[in-house]
Amino acid sequence: MISFEEAGRLLGLAAARDQRTVGDADILAWHADLNAANVTYPVAEQALTRFYAKDMASLEPDQRRRVTTPDIIGIARKIRAERVADFIYEPPPGDEDPHYLRRLRNQLEATANGERPASPERLAIPSGKPRDVKALTGLVGRSVPDSVDDEPSDEVAAIRRPGPLGVDCPTCKAAIGNPCNAGEFGGNRRPKQLRNPHAARGRVARGEPASLETPEEIERRRAASLAALERMAASQDEPHEKAS
Repeated sequence: MISFEEAGRLLGLAAARDQRTVGDADILAWHADLNAANVTYPVAEQALTRFYAKDMASLEPDQRRRVTTPDIIGIARKIRAERVADFIYEPPPGDEDPHYLRRLRNQLEATANGERPASPERLAIPSGKPRDVKALTGLVGRSVPDSVDDEPSDEVAAIRRPGPLGVDCPTCKAAIGNPCNAGEFGGNRRPKQLRNPHAARGRVARGEPASLETPEEIERRRAASLAALERMAASQDEPHEKAS
């Protein structure tokens, strides 16, 4: 609970920053609002400092305003949430904890109020979604090539994404892990992504050649195209020869 003296102290700190006039009604209102929101004095004082030192400092002078109790309450809730982000419950000695819920609530409250650290020992990996943490820990101890030009080792190849997305696309040049694109641009000026990868990418992922054509077939097609171009050029020159 915040006392009347503490509410008056908070308003005095606010007045020192924004030159407001403080009266008994102001103290009564701040006392009622902050206690209704269960904001302790230390957290309220930190919220007041953050309001002026960060929120208002980032605005132009003509956009700045005086702090209100909703500002203090909103910032205090952010501070409390930040403190419990890495919260770890500390059980009592032994295997039994008959007062688990009460102990848990007390530790959470003390952590949110800044009376207890979130974790006695800082975590090496910050908190996040469980699958993100598992993905990170699964890579510990594995070696990676010195550069992208090096041949990947068996261990690196094992952790790459399986299937067509595990290789670069020879058709649209999409990088590993990125979907194939259609070569057209969408409304956000980004290439449209295909739902299914290109067939050549699937063949490369299976260890097959990107193209179904053999080198001999490609050479045969090239020779046939050249011969067709020569015939077309010859047929266009014939009218000129007859006319002359």
